[in-house]
Amino acid sequence: MRRVGKIASRKQTLAKQRLAKQRLATHTADEFRALIAEAMSHFQAGRLAAAESAYRAALAIVPADAAVTHNLGVAIAAQGRHREAIGCFADALKADPGFVSAHFNRGVALTRLGETQEAIKAFGRAAALEPQHYAAHRALGLLWLAQGERGRGRALDHLARTYELRRGDDRTGIARKSLTTATRQKLEHDAEQFLYLAQRTRDRVRFESLARSYRTIAEQIPDEVTTLSATQLDALGGDYNTPIHLREAPELTGRAVNERADRAALTAAFDAQGVIAIDDLLTPQALDALRRFLLESTIWHDFSHIEGFVASYLEDGLACPLVLQIADELRRALPKILGAHPLSQAWAFKGLKPQAALDVHADDAAISVNFWVTPTHANLDPARGGLVICRVPPPEDWQIKDYGADRERIVTFLEQNAGNSLAVSYRQNRAVLFRSRLFHHSDRPEFASGYENHRINLTLLYGS
Repeated sequence: MRRVGKIASRKQTLAKQRLAKQRLATHTADEFRALIAEAMSHFQAGRLAAAESAYRAALAIVPADAAVTHNLGVAIAAQGRHREAIGCFADALKADPGFVSAHFNRGVALTRLGETQEAIKAFGRAAALEPQHYAAHRALGLLWLAQGERGRGRALDHLARTYELRRGDDRTGIARKSLTTATRQKLEHDAEQFLYLAQRTRDRVRFESLARSYRTIAEQIPDEVTTLSATQLDALGGDYNTPIHLREAPELTGRAVNERADRAALTAAFDAQGVIAIDDLLTPQALDALRRFLLESTIWHDFSHIEGFVASYLEDGLACPLVLQIADELRRALPKILGAHPLSQAWAFKGLKPQAALDVHADDAAISVNFWVTPTHANLDPARGGLVICRVPPPEDWQIKDYGADRERIVTFLEQNAGNSLAVSYRQNRAVLFRSRLFHHSDRPEFASGYENHRINLTLLYGS
């Protein structure tokens, strides 16, 4: 009996030990999960140091967790400590070499440090592991362009891939809303474009039919962004707001941007004032090819960003060999102004009404280049129709996060500096270069009606 009792006692002891271990493991797992939740909450609220501390505490419990190590790197990078963040991403990749987000965020941190070649490798690995990684392809497009590698297999192919992921057969849903909504003005614009194309392509019957369908649906919806019904989408066809027709705009064998004999004077004026105007920006051949591309290509997909306008962006149809050539050559034409600043974004805006104007704003870049494509004769007021730029920058500590909320303050600032603004009148092939932080707005445009007379401006943003 004594022996049985001893055996029972030993079993009880072992059972108690197992139970204690299970309770400890459960407690540890609960603590680990709580720390992760705490860290994510801190990060989302912008409490970056607190998020970092919570992630480090979690790693003290599970040191080799790849996801937590990666998230710690993200929190550290958000505080500007990019070199340290790269170490975290490297540790995460040691634990999980196929961790796509770690490759991508490592590329972001390397870009911040100016280590472009290593960043390209990191983004390339992310894109190879996940071919539908939109942000990786976009980053590769811009980085290759910054290296002067703008052609096939480099910048152009990656930006073409972003377009495919947005609106092609391999679309991911990133642009879903714009494929299922519309405004009356958007549909009327597209109908106008189809009729324009009907006169210039072999698909006359098709484009005339599309124009009729689009106008019929346009009559059914308001100017506000409206979700289209299944019946309306069916009437528009399965290719609504996709690249129905693309006009080729190949790179030119000669120059696209005119050489500037006045380069030194322009550089000196920009250094002194922060804004300059340049006439005859593009060669006649480049201007004609660009205008045809913008008139004939169905790339005007954005209709909700600013009322009264449609727009196209670098990653959403605007990228073509000619546009990339212009962006690259412009840096070379004005090296002391733009040479140190790679292209960070580009867009084209088209006013749908004769008086369509952009309200006062600043750009998120170092230097902005804004130039006009529509013929000068379409502008009914030769003294206006261009751009007004306030040459006094806002205070360095003024972080504008919401132009709607800050509008009153901006208007007051402009009124106080009304005597130091530059009004540049509209002219085809005229460009305005200015420091992106400067407030600017359209100067009371008044353009003729008709599809070819829509005011089109192209904006190139350089640097950050």
